Amino acid sequence: MKIIQILGLTGVLLLSGCVTVTDSRFTKKADPDKAAETYVALGVGYIQSGNLPMARTKIERALEINDDYAAAHSAMGLYWMNRGEPELAQQKFQTALDIDDDHSPSNYHYGRFLLLQKNDPAACEYLAKAAKDVDYEARIIAYEDLGVCHYRFDQQRLAIDAFERAWTINSDSTVACLNLAGIYMERNRLDLATRWFQRFERIIQDNGVQHNAESLYLGARIGKASGDKNAQASYAFKLRKRFPNSEEYQSYRSGK
Repeated sequence: MKIIQILGLTGVLLLSGCVTVTDSRFTKKADPDKAAETYVALGVGYIQSGNLPMARTKIERALEINDDYAAAHSAMGLYWMNRGEPELAQQKFQTALDIDDDHSPSNYHYGRFLLLQKNDPAACEYLAKAAKDVDYEARIIAYEDLGVCHYRFDQQRLAIDAFERAWTINSDSTVACLNLAGIYMERNRLDLATRWFQRFERIIQDNGVQHNAESLYLGARIGKASGDKNAQASYAFKLRKRFPNSEEYQSYRSGK
């Protein structure tokens, strides 16, 4: 099964809370901690918009104010990742965790870094630590990525647990539902695969979201396995029409 992972490495930049800020000068009387937090938020915003030179300027300003601020080092790690410098990124993530090994955003981003850049099983430990923090605002995403991590390293039972936990926290998790459907298809549990796929379909219908190649391919396979020729034909047609050059369509054509 091709694990469904819809988030890019820097697709979610959650370091110190979702704060809307504007660029401004800080007076000498400004609270240093608040100023550092604001500069980090500005830096992350510039990373998201693709303005890396300005991002670096803001994050370095935060580090000048407080070099022991874990979120600032994490932000610099994200900056170096976007610059294509994985070794420098790793150094900054490790520095952030040396400062505060309970900092959930640093654990999360370092876990994703190890998973996607290093293919390192240790990634699961960092993602799990972030996911267990009940106050972490990206907790559901951490559980989704933890499921991806466990699946990649052939820990299906742990992957199921992580995806189910993500769905328990947020029953609109398409990542959890689709991956669980795929895993249960691998386990020849058509009943459970169908149940999770139906949940996935309800979510995307309610939110006006389109199928992707992976979900159409899985739908066709479930339809075939259950003997529902109409469903199989419908998903296969949409897969061919919308994603004719996809790996999923080629696999369907070859009967995989």
